[in-house]
Amino acid sequence: MTIITKAKATILPALVGVAVLAGLVTAVSAQSANPQETLDALTEQLRTKAEQAVNAGQTTDGTHEGEKAFTGETAKQLEELRRQGSNAKEATLARPASERGAAVANIRALTGNQGNPEYVSTAKSSYSNSVIAEYYMVGQDYVEVDTKTNKIVQFGPAPVAKGQPAKEYNTEARFSPEQLEAKAREFIAKNAPDANLGSLKESTGEKGGTNFFFRFTDESKEVEGVKAFVQVGFTVGGDLLSYTNTLGL
Repeated sequence: MTIITKAKATILPALVGVAVLAGLVTAVSAQSANPQETLDALTEQLRTKAEQAVNAGQTTDGTHEGEKAFTGETAKQLEELRRQGSNAKEATLARPASERGAAVANIRALTGNQGNPEYVSTAKSSYSNSVIAEYYMVGQDYVEVDTKTNKIVQFGPAPVAKGQPAKEYNTEARFSPEQLEAKAREFIAKNAPDANLGSLKESTGEKGGTNFFFRFTDESKEVEGVKAFVQVGFTVGGDLLSYTNTLGL
């Protein structure tokens, strides 16, 4: 059996998707400073409350067979639990701020920004489920870092909230495609010195005549079913658009 909230149609297992007061979650979290103990205690509380809710008939039938749906205040409480559970899970993955120094240094080296990159969260890598990554904001850009190696996996513009201006780039034709390729190779040599470009398959992509992307693929290695690669994107004005490196994952 699964349980959903009609408000957001979020499907959850019946023994996890349960409506309890947010205060209960806070109380459980306060019982231990150990993230894993907090998560374990919260999971057990959720299991118990889920069974109570199902046994008491505090559900309605969902859209699909075997689903139960919460509505109204119960749905809101369930969404709060989802958020709290997500935070508890992240806490088991995150490393102390004192251990992020190398990651921050690598971000500064890549962006040329001497400010402090803003730590956002810790989660699985967007390219590999077996890799734990940290996510940072640097101005209007988003950065993913492999916590094991402190190497940057991805850099690029962050999603733009509704009503907010998108990042602007210099698209004045200052560099030819050949010059941009040279810039890409220099960039990779500096930020991914372990990448042997001579042994990788090169390809070039272009968008709108203003954005060029240079990819170097390792045909012998796959990451989650995709050939491992390193890629850099520049505008014809010389602005860095994006950088991705899955060679070390």
